[in-house]
Amino acid sequence: MQKQNAASIITFLSGLIIFILAIAFPFVYFFVSYEYIKGSLETEGEISASHIMKIIASNPSAWEFEQERLQISLSSFPRKGYPEKWRTLNAKNEVIAESNTDISEPYIMRTFELIDAGTIVGRLEIYRSLMPLCKKTAILSILMLPVGIVTFLIIRFVPIEMIYRTEEALRESNELLNKIFLSLREALFIIDPKTLKVINCNIVSEKMFGFEKKELLEQYLLSFIPGIHDIEKFKNDLVTNIETKGFFQINDLQLSRFDGSVFPADCTILPLYNENNICFAYLSVINDITERKKHEEDTLRSQKLESLGILAGGIAHDFNNLLTAIVGCVSALKLYTKPEDESYLMLEHAEKAALRAKDLTRQLLTFSRGGEPVKQIVSVKEIIRNSTGFSLRGSKCRSSIIIPDNVWHIFADEGQISQVINNLIINASQAMPDGGIITIKCENVTLQNNDVPKLVPGDYVKILIEDQGVGIPEENLKKIFDPYFTTKPNGNGLGLATSYSIIRKHKGFIGVESEINKGTTFTIYLPALRVIDENLQDIEDRLIHGHGRILLMDDEEMVRKIAGWMLNKLGYEVEYAENGTELIEKYRAEFIDGRKFDAVIVDLTVPGGMGGEEAIKRLIEIDPSIKAIASSGYSNNPVMSDFHSFGFKAVISKPYKINELSEAISRVLKLQPTF
Repeated sequence: MQKQNAASIITFLSGLIIFILAIAFPFVYFFVSYEYIKGSLETEGEISASHIMKIIASNPSAWEFEQERLQISLSSFPRKGYPEKWRTLNAKNEVIAESNTDISEPYIMRTFELIDAGTIVGRLEIYRSLMPLCKKTAILSILMLPVGIVTFLIIRFVPIEMIYRTEEALRESNELLNKIFLSLREALFIIDPKTLKVINCNIVSEKMFGFEKKELLEQYLLSFIPGIHDIEKFKNDLVTNIETKGFFQINDLQLSRFDGSVFPADCTILPLYNENNICFAYLSVINDITERKKHEEDTLRSQKLESLGILAGGIAHDFNNLLTAIVGCVSALKLYTKPEDESYLMLEHAEKAALRAKDLTRQLLTFSRGGEPVKQIVSVKEIIRNSTGFSLRGSKCRSSIIIPDNVWHIFADEGQISQVINNLIINASQAMPDGGIITIKCENVTLQNNDVPKLVPGDYVKILIEDQGVGIPEENLKKIFDPYFTTKPNGNGLGLATSYSIIRKHKGFIGVESEINKGTTFTIYLPALRVIDENLQDIEDRLIHGHGRILLMDDEEMVRKIAGWMLNKLGYEVEYAENGTELIEKYRAEFIDGRKFDAVIVDLTVPGGMGGEEAIKRLIEIDPSIKAIASSGYSNNPVMSDFHSFGFKAVISKPYKINELSEAISRVLKLQPTF
């Protein structure tokens, strides 16, 4: 009886154990694993949704085109063992981005709303395959059935391996979440929802705020926000936004560090829910936007400089038209005056004064254009003397200029090279606020291979600009030519960057050496021309008479009168046009009648009318062999640096003297080569 009872009990226990191991245990395993998968899916989905909402918030009007960032966000959570498919949809149910994984049923799907400014702009869908779990459950049942038959084995051996696997999966999942928490570039705080005290944080938060982790865990969220004084109002706003929007976001917030310094940041607070849908903590995501704000300020500064450049160019253009009349009259009056007369000397003084005014407009034009150089043969000596005097006005510093008489000329844009010299002289002066000597030296050099990096062998003019200032720290020497790099409180970081660009466009080189408290030396190499001063002066001063018919177009009446008078004095017949339309009509009429003009001089800029650049295209259609000269007081126009490409034979910059006008016309009519 006892044996039967024992057998019955054993049979009952065996059957019970078989049922538990083969049926109940796999079912429990499936249910527990399913709940775990669902819970982890909720947590990971909330975190991923918050990342996507940050992308939406940073670019709300065009977030749908941020496929690359969305794709990175979708693929940033590698999971083991459970294939997933993630995809982001907009409000129209159009797929914006999705992972490349294909999964089949059975699967579990969760949807997370993407909210921007209280409006649902899309949703995040996550599909996690349950096939691995089903397979594991089936395998578990198969394994447990024979084990259940052997009762004593079931009694003696506990499914340790199964427990181990479950614990390992849980451990791996916790490690994955912990890695995600620690690896994000934003500062993350886990906040107590009642007290707003920090209960956990990542490494980035320690670096961002300057605290150690144990110190951070003693802080409250509001202790980092000095601008908020009404704590209860903040808590109410927080709760209201989370209940209505699902998150609470504050942009351009000023946060304080351990050392008392502040920095701009965006802060987003998200609720964390447990399996009972009860909020047990807040996740605070803080993004330091210092670099973004700096970039915005740099962009605004550039826009301001561009606006000032346009204004400066317009002023220079109008002023050059006035100077054209003044310089033209003075240079013409000199033709009627004997060099030995006192009035001739007075006219020379007036001409020099007008040309000094031309230097001022050249500074404005250089500031406004910055584009390709308009090159001509110029004297380095004159550029340095004029620019140095201009830059040191009102300064406590004085200059020492050492330039040999036989220094070579250069083929360069006089205005742009002047700008480089001005920038370097001003920097040297600012490095010596109490005064000092700025030494400028020039010499002729002939470079061989590898004498100066990146320069081809040939003739160069070497320019040294030395100061006795505070010097430049070694760590800054490699950055001084970078755009927007500056150590001056009110600097814009464009002076040396512009100078570097100008020298490169002239196929030259600029370098720097410096010693702290001893001074700084800038070295410039510019390609040189072996031109003798006397010959160049003869070319510049000669007056070349001619004959023929010239059609002159300029919107300024006084420029037309003075330029026409100079052309008449040189022996040419002149007809006038006020704008491009009138120019085309007159040229076409004369061309059809067989009375073709020998040359035309056209102003490139005509406010409110057709300028020379458009007019020359139509004139070439009428007469492909037309000989046209471009003229402008605003030389940022690309025509001035590459006139051949636009159909012109030569250019002449305002203001110009009669000898410059005669030389340009003679060169065109005789088809002499231009530089």
